[in-house]
Amino acid sequence: MNTVIAVKSLITAGILCCATLSWPVMSQQFSLVNSNHTPMANMVVYLTPTSPSSAKKIAPESTQPPIEIHQENKQFSPYITVIQQGYQLKFVNDDDITHHIYSASGPKRFSFKLRKDSTQQDMLFDQAGHISMGCNIHDWMSGHVLVVDTPYYGVTDSNGNVTFDELPDSEYQLVVWHPQLRADNNQFSQTITTPLAEALTIQITASMDDIPTQQSLDDFDFLDGY
Repeated sequence: MNTVIAVKSLITAGILCCATLSWPVMSQQFSLVNSNHTPMANMVVYLTPTSPSSAKKIAPESTQPPIEIHQENKQFSPYITVIQQGYQLKFVNDDDITHHIYSASGPKRFSFKLRKDSTQQDMLFDQAGHISMGCNIHDWMSGHVLVVDTPYYGVTDSNGNVTFDELPDSEYQLVVWHPQLRADNNQFSQTITTPLAEALTIQITASMDDIPTQQSLDDFDFLDGY
């Protein structure tokens, strides 16, 4: 399966062209499009310096509030969460029923109940990797956490864009990830060097699977005594 990266307006007939660097910029923007040149929203993009000493590393701060994942209307919200290694996630139950959240694979395995009335659970994620989540009570629920070992990460907006502010000039491994991306490890990667003269458009030719339907065919509330 081939995945092509293209600089905006510079790719013709499948030939990859390189942008000419002319001046540094304060921020760097990347745009993701699929094989039909349609913007790709909600894709994780992160940059890892190829040499640890070549770019500033930002260490996690224990005082930073946890990022939140909510259980709302019997769904994980957001569906995908990306977090830097060493930070905490807060699981918040906004439903009036019990959820039993679990992950059986990946660098963090867990299983805990979140009862109704906004019960919360904090958890530290200290290893990089992909963690898929489910609910033992509502088996249609699915969500994903990607833990990255870099402070330079984001998720594309509705126009397929993501911007990194004050990105140090360096060489990076740029990674595009989504749990439904049909590629090895659900990702595409490319080495880039900043600063770039203009926004970089990345064309992903790998296909995407459909996101699973987050709704039960026969809705029910589980027994309160669970």
